[in-house]
Amino acid sequence: MTVEDLGTYMIAALALLSACSDDSRSDDGTGESGSDSDTSAGVSESESVGQEGDGDGDGDGDGDGDGDGDGDGDGDGDGDGDGDGDGDGDGDGDGDGDGDGDGDGDGDPPNPLWNSSHLWYSIDDKLIHIEIDTTDGSVVDLVASPIEANPPLLQGQSGITMILNEQNEIDILLTRVNNNSNSTRMHVIHSPTTDGTPVQADEIGVVPDDLLIEALFTDCQGLVYLMDTGVNVSSATGNRLIRFTGDYLAGDLAYEVITDLQNASVADIDDMGPGINMMGEITDGQGFAIDSSNVYDLDYNTGTGTLLGMGGTYGIHALGGPLFDDAIARLYLLDSSANLYEADPGDLSLSPILVTGPPALPNGVAGWSGLTGPLTECESTLPEPQ
Repeated sequence: MTVEDLGTYMIAALALLSACSDDSRSDDGTGESGSDSDTSAGVSESESVGQEGDGDGDGDGDGDGDGDGDGDGDGDGDGDGDGDGDGDGDGDGDGDGDGDGDGDGDGDPPNPLWNSSHLWYSIDDKLIHIEIDTTDGSVVDLVASPIEANPPLLQGQSGITMILNEQNEIDILLTRVNNNSNSTRMHVIHSPTTDGTPVQADEIGVVPDDLLIEALFTDCQGLVYLMDTGVNVSSATGNRLIRFTGDYLAGDLAYEVITDLQNASVADIDDMGPGINMMGEITDGQGFAIDSSNVYDLDYNTGTGTLLGMGGTYGIHALGGPLFDDAIARLYLLDSSANLYEADPGDLSLSPILVTGPPALPNGVAGWSGLTGPLTECESTLPEPQ
């Protein structure tokens, strides 16, 4: 037999075996063949494409083994492979793609002071910085910086809040009112120091309509709110929660009314603070309010709330869990003697005094101030700007 004859013989044999195999598959053992076999094959093919046809065993068909179907292998379903679920591929979870985690898209590292556990308040000609221990919430240090201002700041109750401006710098906004006030001047301290060196308070302007502003607050979006104290600083008559609508740092102090608080649960709000929800997360629409030592869990959208107890006097602020090693949010209160306490956000039980601030000038009050600090990332429940 020649090589050619051998090749022909093998081809014929293979063809015969293939035909036998096809006949065997066409018979399902019930005497049926054809359409039922085709239907079965169709289902099998569908299952293979939709379930395990990629060979990785996760059933999503993308071949990466994580079961989310995006093919990147990280299991978050956004397809960028970094595992944070925001889809920008930088792994920081803020969605802007620059990898710095602050959401502004500039790629600059977040301001370290903004991401540290600390508090601020102000009396007379002083700005006080309190460093908080990240391990247990105690006080590491208290430093008072002289405030330089021309004209000098009014001696009175300080409204104070902290913002992160567009240049990634810290600004402290400050107001002062007393029983003789008939208007409110707004000041800003740019990039305040924490080492006791002097800081400069620049006047931005006068709040329109001769409003008396008793407290300031920054929400989760970085928008600034003011507590209009109404006809005076000791009653709820005319109280309103208002919000800046213009470029306030450039002197545009136009505002809109968010909530009429004349009939709110709180008689007269001395300071506003972010809240802590049942999950231990920071909130803004549901926050804390303090009125001469009475502390409330208050819905700033409606003005309704619950009295939690008594503690502090004029200052209240919550620091978010991400600022602490144990990821637990903490609530702080400041009383009129400048004593700082940590308070349980549920029953308002107080710690021993953590630290006491400097004394006031004659006719002043050592703790006549609101309390502020950084606001960790959270989702706002206050109205969107119009």
